[in-house]
Amino acid sequence: MDKLRIGIIGCAGISWKQFIPAIALAKNAEPVAISSRSAEKCSDFSAKYNIPLAFDSYEALLDADEIDAVYIPLPNALHKEWSIKAANAGKHILCEKPLAVTAEECVEMGKAAEANNVLLMEAFMYRFHPVTARIIRDVQEGILGGLETVQAVHSFLLTDENNIRLSREMHGGSLMDVGCYCVNVVRMLLNEEPTAVSALAHYHPHGVDDQMNILAKFASGRSAILSSGLTSSYPSGYTVSGRNGYYHAHYGFHLGVSAGTVTSNINGISNSINDQTNEYTCMIEHFADCVLNGTPLRYDYHDAAKNMAFINAALKSAKRNGEWVTI
Repeated sequence: MDKLRIGIIGCAGISWKQFIPAIALAKNAEPVAISSRSAEKCSDFSAKYNIPLAFDSYEALLDADEIDAVYIPLPNALHKEWSIKAANAGKHILCEKPLAVTAEECVEMGKAAEANNVLLMEAFMYRFHPVTARIIRDVQEGILGGLETVQAVHSFLLTDENNIRLSREMHGGSLMDVGCYCVNVVRMLLNEEPTAVSALAHYHPHGVDDQMNILAKFASGRSAILSSGLTSSYPSGYTVSGRNGYYHAHYGFHLGVSAGTVTSNINGISNSINDQTNEYTCMIEHFADCVLNGTPLRYDYHDAAKNMAFINAALKSAKRNGEWVTI
């Protein structure tokens, strides 16, 4: 098999805005099917984006022999259900972030994948960009001189009151939608799990956080400040700094597709990098390589579970008006 044949479960916006353009650039994967609970919507999507197969139910897609793997861009609350169903159908799974809504669900999903001898990967695309991978490696190898701190922010202006991101039942909210990137990059850069977090939030009338600010502390003495929001337009990104200097990633979670820029000053040497490699394509190619050639996943469900432990602790702290919650 030269290319991994991927079916898409649902016609979410990220599918046509990001995933389909990215997989078109991939050397070892191709989209072969789309599914929706609306036959008309599925047929229109298939025709518009030149997807060969269209199924009017998710179950029908999972039953198709022409598909090796699925991409799941469904609302957060549905990730566990359809990932486990995909695993039981023998399909490899690339599931949108966050992988689940609790750490325990991540583990349950991972065990289901292992039991069916398929791969499960969380779709945090930003960390597969070559510049991001380089920053993570440099920081973990100590180029910044130790005692690093990270500041990460991801926010945008959401004006649609009916958007699924505002649904409490679907586990929406700013932290689950965009703040999860901040949580993930802090963990990746510091290569350490926090010991405790304190969070303050503002809540939308629908009951989910539309702003979240988090302070995290680590056993090493390092710290991180994270902010997420659905109420303001602000360039997403992060800054990691230490005794020797810093990296600043402007639009750091979308370096390629949003033409982000990384600036640095380390040991007095300044640099600027703009690399428009498509991070979604990098992620898809890595996932396909793991399936096709047995390459180990760079990030597995254990990592996703640690991310959710951080997130759930922050959500709990925010409900307690900033009380420190131990992880």
